[in-house]
Amino acid sequence: MIGRRGFLVQATAVAALALAGCASMATDSGGGDLHARLMALETGSWQHIKDRDLAGMNGFLADDAILIFADGSRLTKAQYIATIPEQTLTAFAIAGGSEVVRASPDVATLIYKVTYTSAMKGQKPETLTVLSTSTFALRGGTWISTLYQETPIK
Repeated sequence: MIGRRGFLVQATAVAALALAGCASMATDSGGGDLHARLMALETGSWQHIKDRDLAGMNGFLADDAILIFADGSRLTKAQYIATIPEQTLTAFAIAGGSEVVRASPDVATLIYKVTYTSAMKGQKPETLTVLSTSTFALRGGTWISTLYQETPIK
């Protein structure tokens, strides 16, 4: 009986710590300064792609950034930037209802829905609607994109 009670106390303590960790992950669904800042950075990144602004995207993405797209392709920063001259992004629209999940003071993920029309050189344009997650890290006082992932919405 004592062994079981000790186990229950340990299990309760572990559960309390896990819940405390979840509670510390703050969300911001539009009203905070961080949300506005990250949304401005993210919107700017779409414009960099549309304008084929390699310098802008180079500054937006961390050197160790990974990008995962709706088709399952996984690219490093260097690989992705190399594709920009071959891309045509004709339109993008970010829908309302975005939110920020802040995992720590230096890490935050922006979650939003975007519809865009794009094509690689020589291919037919395709319009996609995806749920995007973009994780940012605060490095040297600057928020920089470290991970981008798209999930298709049907």
